[in-house]
Amino acid sequence: MRVAVVGCGTAGPVAALLLARDGHDVSMVERVAEPRAVGAGILLQRLGQEILGSLGLAEDLRRRSTPVLWVDARTRDGRRVMDFRYDDVVARSHGWGVHRGVLFELLWDAVSAAGIPIETGVRIDGLRSSASGWWLRTSSSGERGPFDLVIGADGARSRLRRLSGLASKDVGYPYGALWAVVDDPDGLAGDALFQGYGDTRITLGVLPTGIGKASIFWSIRSREMARTVAAGTAAWAEVARSYAGDLAPLIDRVPEGDLLAARYRDVVVRSPVLARAHGALVLLGDAAHAMSPQLGLGASLALADAWTLAACLRARPMDLSLALRDYDRARRAQIRYYRWCSRLMTPVFQSDVVPLGWARDLLAHPVARVPWVRRQFVTTLMGVRTSPWTTWAAPPGPPDHR
Repeated sequence: MRVAVVGCGTAGPVAALLLARDGHDVSMVERVAEPRAVGAGILLQRLGQEILGSLGLAEDLRRRSTPVLWVDARTRDGRRVMDFRYDDVVARSHGWGVHRGVLFELLWDAVSAAGIPIETGVRIDGLRSSASGWWLRTSSSGERGPFDLVIGADGARSRLRRLSGLASKDVGYPYGALWAVVDDPDGLAGDALFQGYGDTRITLGVLPTGIGKASIFWSIRSREMARTVAAGTAAWAEVARSYAGDLAPLIDRVPEGDLLAARYRDVVVRSPVLARAHGALVLLGDAAHAMSPQLGLGASLALADAWTLAACLRARPMDLSLALRDYDRARRAQIRYYRWCSRLMTPVFQSDVVPLGWARDLLAHPVARVPWVRRQFVTTLMGVRTSPWTTWAAPPGPPDHR
């Protein structure tokens, strides 16, 4: 097939690599004129690690990551709220704390090495289906096509999602985050994802990020971001320091002016697939299911999307519509589970419903001592659940991908 991949974040490059390996004619377009390594740390879970391993990228990424072995969440006065380790449930398992830019560089280099054409600075302004396939109308060079398959991997504010009309919900969250990446040569962040809570309106997060770095996240109402940034880093640090416990020195390492804002969206699509008689469009990653970052699973779910799409296309090489039907079904349970987890958890950690925070601080730690509950916490964090009773496993790839 002739395939166009729109977006060079996480899902797009992985889908491009997998489909090119399977013999498809793949090209990529990216809105940003000069893509570069940006963003803060991400926590890459086991399912994402395994998929990158199939592409031969996991070892390089592991060397540039920090193992994250456990979650340490406390109130402002140091009382424990959550304390669980990956290996409480799965032996020798852990997340990777890594800079988003490192993952981007590895994927970008792999796409380039594979000879997949990438054109940057391309804005998609239109989308149409014809008897010959799908066409993309761009702002600079007219229409591109025809394509048998268009893959929309252009993020939470996806242009292709809007043009396709697939969204049934696409709204911004009232809370976002201020973030910064700081030097941590002495390893203060250790091997834990730390969170400090002040009822439901304040969460301070610290994630070890690669080698000698840590990412700091500060939950904040979206309408207050500009005012907080304008007041200066020192004023913010005066408040944030009291939630950091032993990690307070990291707060003081945020340079003046380095606090950046991140806003999030809640996206639901009726289906990630729009099929026509001659070709189809499919949305991957945040373009299909952007949600609150509370679970930190955006990158891992995007990788699972790309892997599953390639497997379904490989299993039905002569019938694109059936392959995409299989893809939709294969991804539905996991995405639905994490969407509901996100909706249930977000008010507890990022909202103005203060009493929920009191209940969280009182009950979370003792309840998590129950083995079944603890297993649910850990496996949900790992990104492998499809319900409280079932788990997701990646469909098999061809022998040369293993």
